[in-house]
Amino acid sequence: MEDLVRYSAIKVHDKVLDCMKVLERGAVLDAPSGQGALSKDLEKLGFEVFPGDIERKNIQYRNGRCIQLDLNKPLPLKDGTFDYVTCVAGIEHLENPHHLIKEFSRLIKRKGSLVITTPNVMAIKSRLKFLFYSYFDFFEYFGPLPPEVKHKLKDFDFQHINPISYAEMKFILEKYGFKIDRIESNRMVRKWKMIHPFLKWHIKYKTRKKSQEDPLLISDTILEGEHLIVVAKREGIEV
Repeated sequence: MEDLVRYSAIKVHDKVLDCMKVLERGAVLDAPSGQGALSKDLEKLGFEVFPGDIERKNIQYRNGRCIQLDLNKPLPLKDGTFDYVTCVAGIEHLENPHHLIKEFSRLIKRKGSLVITTPNVMAIKSRLKFLFYSYFDFFEYFGPLPPEVKHKLKDFDFQHINPISYAEMKFILEKYGFKIDRIESNRMVRKWKMIHPFLKWHIKYKTRKKSQEDPLLISDTILEGEHLIVVAKREGIEV
């Protein structure tokens, strides 16, 4: 089998594997799986993996458990089917993140975990891009390109449409019975280095005054991480 394409950003795939390595082995829904690169590596770690994507033909790693799933719709799977769900480079492409997390909560057994990734729009670099250009990092399609140009771009139909901040992600997860257990980033990014230290200090100062209850808001992971890898445990609350 040829090497399977990883659709995630640099180092995201490896960070997700690091988060999964420490968990007890069990059944995993990997959705969206793309060609199945993560599914393949998770099976090497000893997990029973069910790759899921919008078209079954997209999945090149055929392990006999491939599932066709449209993550914008109710998922045709029984409650409590999986110990874990991995969702890499998925939620930012979807119309309704609340629906997605609610469905994942339904599918994950109590005390199971969700590992989900998304571009970090709260990074200082991304905040500055929004300030200067009116769109976040990795959401260039929100920018000033004319429609006739946007529609000609080869990946237009697969663009990021839903920027999810850490604060919003935390809110949605808690609403549907999850508690964040761990947050990682694929790598740290800094731009406009002359003003970066001042902005970082100022954001920390202002945030401490308003949001003292959540130290993650002023962590290096949130302020400088490029993509977030969030591990959240299903707390057993019915949704």
